[in-house]
Amino acid sequence: MVASNWEPPVELSREEIVQASDEVLAWPDIPVTVRDDIFRIRAVEMDWDIACEVHEPVDAARIPVGPDAKKVGMFLLHGGASDHRYMRPVAELLSRKFGCKVVAMSFPGRCYLLNDSHDWPGDTINPDGTVRTPHWCRDSLITPDQYELVQERSDLARRKKYGTVF
Repeated sequence: MVASNWEPPVELSREEIVQASDEVLAWPDIPVTVRDDIFRIRAVEMDWDIACEVHEPVDAARIPVGPDAKKVGMFLLHGGASDHRYMRPVAELLSRKFGCKVVAMSFPGRCYLLNDSHDWPGDTINPDGTVRTPHWCRDSLITPDQYELVQERSDLARRKKYGTVF
């Protein structure tokens, strides 16, 4: 293993950042494949379907290796309010420009699992009073007979900021 004395700069100007970004974006794209991966784990006596999107070079030899001679990979996790598709632009950049294998994952329940696009149908609260529920498992949906929708209106300060919480 080769030791490195490289240290990151303490500070970069905006101009230096823009220049570095322009240089990377000008690199030729590495051909990549993108695929969904939905797999099941069992934890706390429950099944969980985990949705991911995998970006990787078509030619696995393009994946860089680190000083330990192991291939470089990245794992991206969205902030919680979306699903793995939110991280797609970053995953594409890392795989197409740097050749890394990148896996972007959704937290359980955040990704709609019943169609290939993963787009949620309808709205969060439907006209009939039913609500969108998380999908923990493709074959175990939460149906209206399994929940009671309650409106929380007692906290006036919170309601002014967020509206009625259901």
